[in-house]
Amino acid sequence: MEIHINTEPQLLKLYKLLAQHGKKISPRGEATYEIENLTYHIAPGVRFHNFTGRNLNLSYIKREMAWYINANPFDTSIAEHAAQWGRIVVNGKLNSNYGSYWFGKHGVKHIVTLLQIDPSSRRAIIPMYGTDPEHLSISALDVPCTLAIGFRIRDNKVHCHAIMRSQDILWGMGNDLPTFSFLHEIVAQLLNLPIGNLTVHVGSFHVYESRRGMFDTILARAEYHNIKDKPPAIEKLEAEGLIRGQINPKFAFSQWLLNL
Repeated sequence: MEIHINTEPQLLKLYKLLAQHGKKISPRGEATYEIENLTYHIAPGVRFHNFTGRNLNLSYIKREMAWYINANPFDTSIAEHAAQWGRIVVNGKLNSNYGSYWFGKHGVKHIVTLLQIDPSSRRAIIPMYGTDPEHLSISALDVPCTLAIGFRIRDNKVHCHAIMRSQDILWGMGNDLPTFSFLHEIVAQLLNLPIGNLTVHVGSFHVYESRRGMFDTILARAEYHNIKDKPPAIEKLEAEGLIRGQINPKFAFSQWLLNL
């Protein structure tokens, strides 16, 4: 299945699609409604998933992005703000700190250099799932939902594509879209190019039965609420600092991140 989203209220299309086509499965014994092999295309600036019933926590989204910028999987402070993280810490580590992949050795610096050398490259990919043997353990508690995130320059724009094994429409997509979008903006700034579309490919796009009440409320009310605290644009000099783990409050986006 494939769908295009051009505005934030249109994210409701994904709820309708899942309600219509979701099939019941039970991975790890947890009842779930799932669409397999969904691709959705997101226009620039579509980030926030703020419907009646969703209870979007913008402060948490800021904290999660700042945690990614810190890029330390042994920093478990995020568990102070979302209890589910505390339940999956193993040996003091969280494998789902996406920043540890995005801003590590084979992350943004590498792919920006690659695209500067070869703007038509198809190899500007940041691998995530499978880069650590812990991901492949059958008993692993914390496995990245994202397999890889990549970038292409086409039509003089930077396009981003995320390849995911799994994404929950409520908490997962609600946090993934803004953080993927911020990463996309950082890369575009470093390349001095406009932002293109974000494309997300998901093997299992789903909602848990335990959260079906929230899902059904969002569908029934169909009310989108604009975010008043919109993030400012990321500047190039700021982007250069962010990929080195520097959140500098002299820049507007960094001020926004730190204003909880």
